[in-house]
Amino acid sequence: MKHVTFFISVVAISSLFLSCKRSTKFLRASSMANEVVVVMDKDAWENGEAGRAVYDLLNAPIPALPQPEPHFKILHVTPQNFSTTYKMARNIVIPEISNIYSTPKVTAEIDKYAYGQVIMTIKAPDTLSFVNYVEEKKQSILDYLVTKELERTAEWLKEESGTPQKNIREKFGISIHYPPGLTRVTEDKDFYWATNDAARGRQDIVIYQFPYVTEKVFEKDSLIAIRDSILGEHIKGSFDAQMTTSKQYDPLYRRLVIDSIFRAEIRGLWEMTADMMGGPFVAQAFVNPYTNKVIVVDVFVYAPEGNKRNLLRSLEASFYTISILNPNEQSKEKK
Repeated sequence: MKHVTFFISVVAISSLFLSCKRSTKFLRASSMANEVVVVMDKDAWENGEAGRAVYDLLNAPIPALPQPEPHFKILHVTPQNFSTTYKMARNIVIPEISNIYSTPKVTAEIDKYAYGQVIMTIKAPDTLSFVNYVEEKKQSILDYLVTKELERTAEWLKEESGTPQKNIREKFGISIHYPPGLTRVTEDKDFYWATNDAARGRQDIVIYQFPYVTEKVFEKDSLIAIRDSILGEHIKGSFDAQMTTSKQYDPLYRRLVIDSIFRAEIRGLWEMTADMMGGPFVAQAFVNPYTNKVIVVDVFVYAPEGNKRNLLRSLEASFYTISILNPNEQSKEKK
């Protein structure tokens, strides 16, 4: 499969959205995770080029999954039926094509009708410029909506996950929250593994660390080699199988900043060397400046013949809960 390397600038993504207002609404946004409500005339949605452009945008397949799954589930509603119920949705996209606009642009309103909500309006003077703009900004728009979804889930994880903190804090000097139900924990020196151990819909998170010697460790091939070495040693299957990164899909690689922490990310498929098990994974690596160690958080899913998007994204939200602790904070235990 063709190798794709991409870099997402947080600043560049943010600058695309020209308006960002925060209200003081107390009600939380509703609707399901990874669901988007599109507000558009019926004919334009079903038969128009602009409607097709928006549909293709939101329905685009997520990279690095073993089978095609769309970025979002799409719900369409006409402006006349855009009632209070729909206005409480967590993700709303509104296309606006009018000659009052001189050039295409995107605006985003945060928490307009409910807390945790994003209303994105894509504006253009005509259909052709609208379609071209959506195609040009496709990745930035998707990145923005996905990031907001992960941030929203991360807030919930901080409140409800119940992740045990003491050993993680003491071993790695970080705080992290992951989805509930990952109660089977295996630990070793510089290694932590939690799983729900489900036969289907299995979710796993692994945290490991090693001394930071050179910045070359954050290069793609280095991260993959270290991943295969450490996870191959600790995660075994039937017939002495070991976890490894699949060679059938060249992992995606990017560098990004979340909460002022530089991270290198790889996203791809995992498999067992002598077994039929496999699925998607995402791993992020960063330095703990207090310990001078590289910490890697690796999340992966096993759901044979099932959808994996929501399972993986709920784990990915854990990346947005990470905080590096000052040594004075490490001894403070949180539930």
